Amino acid sequence: MSLAEIDQRITDLRKEQAHIQDVYKKLARFLYAKSILPINDVYIEYLQYFIHEEQMKQNTGDHNTEAIANLEKMMADYKNEMEPFKKFVKNQREAGEEIEILSSEEVFSLAGSLYHLAINGKQIRAQVDGIKIGQKKCAAEREKFVELPAKAAKSKVMLQLTNIVAPQ
Repeated sequence: MSLAEIDQRITDLRKEQAHIQDVYKKLARFLYAKSILPINDVYIEYLQYFIHEEQMKQNTGDHNTEAIANLEKMMADYKNEMEPFKKFVKNQREAGEEIEILSSEEVFSLAGSLYHLAINGKQIRAQVDGIKIGQKKCAAEREKFVELPAKAAKSKVMLQLTNIVAPQ
């Protein structure tokens, strides 16, 4: 690989990183604004973990000051963008006002845009597909289908259940 190709690859990776971070922030805002319960936003802890790992490497002689500075900048940028938004949402909720945020269609479109990234899109798609397969397996293991005898449909319990579930 030539130096120009390496520089181009780094530029492309940085563009993808910026796009992934942008999508994450928008989705985090959506979840924060639409959630009934607080969301578990672990992005800051995730960055702190990597900063700590890089600092440990630095203590053993690595020259990674730039990596640490970049991670700290990402954390500061995220805090500067999300904290005012969280305060805004809190104030809107306390005032009983509706919060304008992404629609469900926009959420799916944003998430889908990650699949089209030139470098990491296929990996992201494979991870999401793996999660879906795991969820289907869990659901299949949880659900048990039981064949009931024909006379069970006329039992007292089933008739009561039918009356409870039937639309009014």
